[in-house]
Amino acid sequence: MISTNITIDDREVTLDQLIAVALEGQRVMISSDPDWLAKLNRGRRILEQSLSDGNRIYGVSTSVGYSSGRSVGPEHSQEFAYQIIRQHGCGLGEPFSEKEGRAIVFARLVSLAKGYSAVRPALLEALCRLLNHDLIPVIPSLGSVGASGDLTPLSYLAAVLCGEREVYYGGEVLPAAEALKRAGLPVHDFVPKESLAIMNGTAVMTAIGAITVARFDRTLAACERACALAAEVLYGRSQAFHPTAHTLKHHPGQIASAAAIRKALYGSRMIDSHKEVGRIIQDPYSIRCSPHVIGAARDASSWMRQVLQRELNSVNDNPIVDPDEGETIFAGNFYGGHIALAMDLLKTAAASVADLIDRQYALLVDSRLNVGLPETLVGYEGCGLKALQLTCSALAARAVQRSAPDTVLSRPTEVNNQDKVSMGLNAALNAAEVTTLVQQVLATQMIALSNAAALRDEALLSAEGKRSLEVIRMKSPVLTFDRRLDGDLQGLTEMIDQGAVISET
Repeated sequence: MISTNITIDDREVTLDQLIAVALEGQRVMISSDPDWLAKLNRGRRILEQSLSDGNRIYGVSTSVGYSSGRSVGPEHSQEFAYQIIRQHGCGLGEPFSEKEGRAIVFARLVSLAKGYSAVRPALLEALCRLLNHDLIPVIPSLGSVGASGDLTPLSYLAAVLCGEREVYYGGEVLPAAEALKRAGLPVHDFVPKESLAIMNGTAVMTAIGAITVARFDRTLAACERACALAAEVLYGRSQAFHPTAHTLKHHPGQIASAAAIRKALYGSRMIDSHKEVGRIIQDPYSIRCSPHVIGAARDASSWMRQVLQRELNSVNDNPIVDPDEGETIFAGNFYGGHIALAMDLLKTAAASVADLIDRQYALLVDSRLNVGLPETLVGYEGCGLKALQLTCSALAARAVQRSAPDTVLSRPTEVNNQDKVSMGLNAALNAAEVTTLVQQVLATQMIALSNAAALRDEALLSAEGKRSLEVIRMKSPVLTFDRRLDGDLQGLTEMIDQGAVISET
């Protein structure tokens, strides 16, 4: 756990800070800046004064959604703050992991700290306590349509603050009340608007999106290493990665991808060898155009990061209370359209990369193009890696199928009040799945490359190629007889996901 604290106020935070809180357990604290605290308190006073003046405030002095025409009197407003939480306790599906839960709590904290949600500093302190005591809500992954934000999953965060539902704590799943008691933490007493402020936002889709993009970036880097090794094993041509060609194309991601592959090929004596007469003068597209495919995904990722960064630092609940102008604004900032579109783009980019890797596997077993490799990719009599290609192709097909866009799948809900919704969380969940599928496709390719390389003169490989083989073979030794490979694939997939395949020696 990182010892330094991230200080939270209305200043911008980064995606890297979210990842540090989620994955590395970095601690957080709210700022002691008097101007910022005054801004928070001013927003709260404006809301309370508006209520005292008899103004109708959505979700505070009225019910919610289509029922917002019904008033909630002052004598019932406290009870209603809890009713909102309890009625949304209807999530299903595999719960988010503890690390994903940490990211969700942090994302909600950041947005509420901007000072436009009329919440008290005490609520922000309560969120910090959850993170710093590693007391993390158990949140079902299914049940959000992405507008009014992630209402159902975020109700599980709000419920935990008041001692209801379940949490991860001390390696166990416990009732929230019991875990708070063990940790010596108080329950939070919600005042009107605070529970709605927790729930009515895009924190879940943003958190899952941020973690997924970080995983995707690591996966792309691993794919570049594998593409370089494929180019070596297939005696490819270095001109495909020439800097001039890619500079002339102008796309930053493509330029960076070609540079990464060139770096991995440095010192290779396999690349540009075997130029015998009769062999095609250029490599097939899955080798020659790999920087174009992965580079497009890199550029897509850059845009996704911009979207996620903006969303993380946005005010994304409703209503908004302007602490400077004294105005209460009813709008739709809970709508997750930008995240949904970014995640749909991730799925498309990831599926394209999965298809690229699948095509490279096909080259390895094609006797017309693989320069003498056996179709089994092993040096003994047996089936070798023929069955593994089936797995590779099946995984790639599933990635392509799962890349269908969620943004266009809006379903009208809540008596046609929520008649156009973003499906942002569904998009983020599907993007996470497709990212895993790419990693699994890449794991099959790595096993194939390792066994193919064993049939070449490995002394001719680049230093990076040799190191890649060492890493692969830690989880999947070269085959000397036909054996099961599911454990090898799982181990390699985990290494790819953690970035171990691309870490520097």
